[in-house]
Amino acid sequence: MASRLIRKIHIYAGLLTFTQLLIYGIAGLVATFQASQERPKIAHATRYVPFAVPASATDKEVADKVYAELKLPLTRPMPGWFLRRTSDHHLLLDFYHINGIYRVVVLENERRLRVESIRNNGWLFLGDIHASTPGDGEAPALIRWWAIWNELGMWCLLGFCVTGVWLWFASRPRFVWAWSALAVGSMMLAGMWVRFR
Repeated sequence: MASRLIRKIHIYAGLLTFTQLLIYGIAGLVATFQASQERPKIAHATRYVPFAVPASATDKEVADKVYAELKLPLTRPMPGWFLRRTSDHHLLLDFYHINGIYRVVVLENERRLRVESIRNNGWLFLGDIHASTPGDGEAPALIRWWAIWNELGMWCLLGFCVTGVWLWFASRPRFVWAWSALAVGSMMLAGMWVRFR
């Protein structure tokens, strides 16, 4: 009875983990073969929005006002340390999200904003989504839900491994190749821990 229950937990934990492992694998391949860390900055679409900069407002206050007025999906308020200026001295705001960047340039003299939509390709999207964590309290709700799913997947992976070892001990405790694989994997894990701690 116990073996049947543990086998079911093992199967379902493996199935729940499968989607995460696919995404992590693709994200790893994208990072491996990516030509550079710099993301593409080619605008997919550009629009202009009327906007008046309040008198004597700081750059951070302007950035907060832009965020409140544009309500760009899947973004968060611009942190103060990330504020920059273009070569023409216009305030530049890059609102990052999992689909790419909303690049907003505050054209103060023209009393408007230039909003460029820069899209990630599908591979970069998977690379970004796999890094979501539940600890990011400022992330939009959709991203937080995905992060919880990621967290659940990691716990399921742990359950998958533990139940797999239990099933191995219960059915083939003397299987030499399994012991060899466990020993090699443990040594590699210990070596990585010593190398990177």
